[in-house]
Amino acid sequence: MTQIFYTLPEAAEYLRMAINTFRKHRPAIGGTKLGKHWLFTESELLIYVGKNRSKPLSELKSVS
Repeated sequence: MTQIFYTLPEAAEYLRMAINTFRKHRPAIGGTKLGKHWLFTESELLIYVGKNRSKPLSELKSVS
């Protein structure tokens, strides 16, 4: 399985967050710093979303 990596601006856009907001949440998201740049895997971003969801996914599916 190929891992998809996002730069900090790309990851912020993926999560639909302002870059400054993303930076505040970055410790909870994870990521890897390579030189001066941060990289985030898609799985790290999805795990962060799952942990910070206001409603369980099962509730969201039943509403649709």
